[in-house]
Amino acid sequence: MMTTVPLRYHPLLIALHWLVALLILANLAVGWLVLEPMANNTAKLPLLRLHMLTGIAIVVLMVVRLVTRLTTRKPPIPHTSRALRILAVANHWLLYLVVFSMVSTGVGIAVFAKLVPLLGGATVTLPQNFETVPPMIGHGFFALALVVLVGAHLAGVAYHRFVQHHDVLPRMGVGRAAPTRRAG
Repeated sequence: MMTTVPLRYHPLLIALHWLVALLILANLAVGWLVLEPMANNTAKLPLLRLHMLTGIAIVVLMVVRLVTRLTTRKPPIPHTSRALRILAVANHWLLYLVVFSMVSTGVGIAVFAKLVPLLGGATVTLPQNFETVPPMIGHGFFALALVVLVGAHLAGVAYHRFVQHHDVLPRMGVGRAAPTRRAG
C-alpha cells in the first residue's frame, strides 16, 4: 500500500510557527531593549501590560501549536546523519520547553510583584528593581536560552541551504515544495 509523504507541515502549524516566532522576537526585543532600561514608574505600565498580554497569547498559541504538531502528519526529517536528526529533534522540543518556561517565569514575576491586576488595566506599583523578584533570574536565563536555541534553529536552516543544498523553508510554507513523494 502506498501512502503520501507530506512535504509541508500542516497549514495551521505553519501559520502558528511564523506568528509565534514573530511574537516571541517582538517580546524579547521589547523586554530587553525597551522595558529593561526603562525606569519603573507609571510610564512603563502600558508597555509592560502589552508584554504580559503578548506572553499570554504566546502560551495559548504554543499549546494549539503543540496539539497540532502531535496530531498531524509531518514531512520526514531531512537529515541522513543520526546525530543531526537527534540535534534537530532536540532543538525543536527544547524550543517548546524554553518558551513554556519563559512564560511560567513571567507568570511568577507577575504574581510575586503583584502585577496581575495590570492585565485588566489597573494601575499597579512596580518594584524598585525587578532583579529583586525571584523569578526574574529564570526569566532572564530562559530569554538567553531562547535566543541561543533560535540561533541554532536558524543555523540548521542555513546548514541545509548552503551546505546540504537542500532548502527546508518550503516545509514551513516559504517557497515551492518539491513534487509529492510516495512511501511504500
